[in-house]
Amino acid sequence: TKENILEAYKKVIEETEESDAIFLHYSGHGTKVKDRDGDEADGYDEALVPVDYQEEGLINDDDLYDILCKPLAKGATMVSLMDCCHSGTILDLPYIFKADGSMPEGMQLDESLDFDGLIQSFGGHVIGFLTNFLK
Repeated sequence: TKENILEAYKKVIEETEESDAIFLHYSGHGTKVKDRDGDEADGYDEALVPVDYQEEGLINDDDLYDILCKPLAKGATMVSLMDCCHSGTILDLPYIFKADGSMPEGMQLDESLDFDGLIQSFGGHVIGFLTNFLK
């Protein structure tokens, strides 16, 4: 439900500390709706569609940014996998990534990020989980 999704996201962010690495995953429906505050270049907000959206409404990109990105602890790393339609700008991040090797002006790589260590950390947790699950 919308409430469950939002409460889970808030809890993860509240418990995240400096240097933590967190992984968020959403698989479900996504959509786009008319931009309500004029911050979208294309005139549309992207939104998650929870199972109870007809009663409780959508979870739009402005709200996700306010819940997940703004309060994220300094020095923490968040990986968010949004497996849904219209997810390209679902977190309203201030840059656009294109997998063609180009990088928008003003976007810089953070050379201090230990990407290999981050992957190993997530990988270790996943392997441990799967090992325990398959026993």
